[in-house]
Amino acid sequence: MSSPSPELEFVSTANPSLRAGLRDALLSSVPEGGGLWVPVRIPSLPAGFLDCHARSGYAVLAEAVIAPYLARDLGPEVLGDLCQESFNFPVPLVRPEGLPPSVGGRASVLELFHGPSAAFKDFAVRLLVRVTARVLSAEHPRLTILAATSGDTGGAVTEACDGVPGVRAVVLYPRVGVSPVQESQIARRRPNVVALSVDGTFDDCQALVKRALADASLRRGEPLLTANSINPVRLIAQVPFAFHARRLLPAGRSMAVVVPSGNLGNVGAVQLARRMGLDLRALVAATNVNSPLPELFRTGVYRPRRSAPTLSNAMDIGSPNNLDRLLAWREGGPAVASVTVDDAQTLDAMRRVRAAGGYVMCPHTAVGWKAAEDMLAVPGAPDEAVVFGTAHPAKFPDVLREAFGDAAVSRFPGELPPPAPLKVGNDFEALRDVLLSGAGRA
Repeated sequence: MSSPSPELEFVSTANPSLRAGLRDALLSSVPEGGGLWVPVRIPSLPAGFLDCHARSGYAVLAEAVIAPYLARDLGPEVLGDLCQESFNFPVPLVRPEGLPPSVGGRASVLELFHGPSAAFKDFAVRLLVRVTARVLSAEHPRLTILAATSGDTGGAVTEACDGVPGVRAVVLYPRVGVSPVQESQIARRRPNVVALSVDGTFDDCQALVKRALADASLRRGEPLLTANSINPVRLIAQVPFAFHARRLLPAGRSMAVVVPSGNLGNVGAVQLARRMGLDLRALVAATNVNSPLPELFRTGVYRPRRSAPTLSNAMDIGSPNNLDRLLAWREGGPAVASVTVDDAQTLDAMRRVRAAGGYVMCPHTAVGWKAAEDMLAVPGAPDEAVVFGTAHPAKFPDVLREAFGDAAVSRFPGELPPPAPLKVGNDFEALRDVLLSGAGRA
């Protein structure tokens, strides 16, 4: 069992004099004056840490990685219980078969999509909701979790909040660009969930959420919290992924991690893992054409842009939330690379991998796979490339149909009832009315 850590303290990336403990960071997910919360102290895990956890279940490993941040505030036993509740599904590392020697035996997929919403965000959101309820429920028995989604976050939030006493979820998603499977997960009827189908892009949804979080009048009745990756606890919950991948590879093999990236929370979590001591040769943020990150790393110029629909829709983000965190942990630390993969390359990767050995990837994972292939082809590349498999391929039937002519090449593991969203314009007052109403209160 992990020993208690020092009490967690966060600092704003925009104002080093602005600090907050766990409770205050949960209540004000965005620091006053802008920026993002990051831990003041980045702990170093002890030598031999992974050897000690070579045979541990994922939840036990995750507890040990997260404990330096949360064990003092929650108590070690509570943190252990919450990790067991949150991470109660498998996390396998899979090597697709039949590939050429330059990739076969060197590239693998860490399947992060075996949770209830079939996407990697289940890990972070399930822990976040439980930590939030534990820390705040005595003082605030009624909470509202507010989130914008380009696809997978929404399903993870609604699944995580479903049935949690006193917690209401309000989720905004763009009317165009979310797959039918994703919309069913986000907007199926639940007594404590309100799904808003917004006439706009994900960036519009995100702007509405940020405006609501900054509106003090909306927090007078009850706390208004966010489950988007701007919430620092959510990012901390994703740090164990890379440690888990490392222990599943043969000892002595150098490792790269390739992360399909949109809002940059997951790649930021891997960079944080490196700052904690993870042995990692390379980290690549694989993006679609919407991301400003490759241009920023190449030229030093940051140019956010309005996102356009792509096949990897959960990454259709032109102004990523977590950029400040990634840059803060990149400065003076290990390098991070970023590459762009377009829709044609995405489809080609999906087709080649399936033709070689029957493995079906979602379009986001395929973006990462293409980036991994290109990296492994360069002399001096790491021995192994682990691609984060971010979502179950059956969540994207239209893309499967376009790639293979058959949407049934992958079957979704759960039920998909008809969605029942509230349709709103790109309108802050409509969101405000919903938040002040009793909607979603069972």
